Amino acid sequence: MLRKIALAVSALAVGTSVAVQAADEPFEPTTPKTTTTKAEPATVEAAPKPAGAVKGKVKFSGEAPAPKKVDMASDPFCEGAHEGGFSRSRVTGTDGGLLDVFVELTGVPDERYKVEEPVVLDQVGCTYKPHVFGVVKKQPIKIINSDDTLHNIHAVPRSNKEFNVGMPNKGMEIEKEFKKAEPAIHIKCDVHPWMAAICFSMEHPYFAVTAADGTFSIDTTDLPDGDYGVKIWHEVLGEAEGKVTVKDGAGTVELELKS
Repeated sequence: MLRKIALAVSALAVGTSVAVQAADEPFEPTTPKTTTTKAEPATVEAAPKPAGAVKGKVKFSGEAPAPKKVDMASDPFCEGAHEGGFSRSRVTGTDGGLLDVFVELTGVPDERYKVEEPVVLDQVGCTYKPHVFGVVKKQPIKIINSDDTLHNIHAVPRSNKEFNVGMPNKGMEIEKEFKKAEPAIHIKCDVHPWMAAICFSMEHPYFAVTAADGTFSIDTTDLPDGDYGVKIWHEVLGEAEGKVTVKDGAGTVELELKS
């Protein structure tokens, strides 16, 4: 009896066209038809914007002033750090280029930019390294004393808060920041008057400082393609401006400063 009921249920499951087997015959189930469901298309995310850069060179024309010897006799450690003496010229470069030129893009989108990675300002051989640098406002500046002598880090801004901190020990580190955007902030050491650095506190991250040969590269991540201004600054030779077109994240520009 149970066998006949099972056969009847099987017949109903596969349709009326299936014959019911006799009770004394072995049961062979019929395989039902398979229904294929069309899969929904996968969601394709937009490809990330390709990384690129505005690259270029700042050329120098004219006659550079002769380097001036710096008297470090007031601190034996400083004097001993430079065998044969220390000479400095603020107009230096190689291959027709100019070192330590601050380069920035202008006309960039008015957005809030935040950078948490600190910029390092080191005191090495009684000089600041780097001499010219930039930060996005509120970006940490990690200041290190790599010298075995007393330094004090004295920032003299016009819009931001001034600070003056003694750093007597080798390996000492402190962190500071500038809360407002401000160009060409002078940083000095009152103990060693020849020491100087220049910091640009910026609204955005689209800037760079030229290498010894005058070349620079500005990362254009998240910068829309378009036409932008280019502004350059040098502590001796002054300022100049130009333009650059950014396409697919890339652009090139060349500018010149004269003595």
